[in-house]
Amino acid sequence: MERRKRRTQKLVIDTFFLLLNEKPFDKITVNQITTLADINRGTFYLHYQDKYELLEKTIKTYINQMDQYCLHNQEMTINSLTLAFDYLKENYNFIEPLLRNEGYQLFQHELKSSISSFIETSDLFDLRVVSILKRRAIISTILGTIEWWLAEDELNTDPSEIAAELKDIIFSIIT
Repeated sequence: MERRKRRTQKLVIDTFFLLLNEKPFDKITVNQITTLADINRGTFYLHYQDKYELLEKTIKTYINQMDQYCLHNQEMTINSLTLAFDYLKENYNFIEPLLRNEGYQLFQHELKSSISSFIETSDLFDLRVVSILKRRAIISTILGTIEWWLAEDELNTDPSEIAAELKDIIFSIIT
């Protein structure tokens, strides 16, 4: 039963992304999703309250997967930043439609929360000596860099180069 549930959710999400690539989020209806996915509306509503919950759960899933991908050993290093950029690059085709649509603010919020957790548990620097203002500057710098990298079609820039530059910027904020 669990396998069927996961398969149905994947079908709904894949169909949702197919529609997101064709039209804005506000023009997508649950009926369009279910018709294209060839499932009953009732099946959709077993998994999601509405298209907004589908969007929210999808974004949270991608951010959680990125966290797991980057933090598999719970050790926060500059390598974690490189892995985050690698993950975003590998999943760009799924993330990009979210950035163009209603999901942008939610994606930004979830990403900011993820970055905050990264900063709080990072071995890159000693947070006991870093002020709250500097922490927020670091979070904003990382978030802004990710947004720039995704929005400005900079995916050809090597993730390790971006992570190294970010490390330099972070340390210049700290010192």
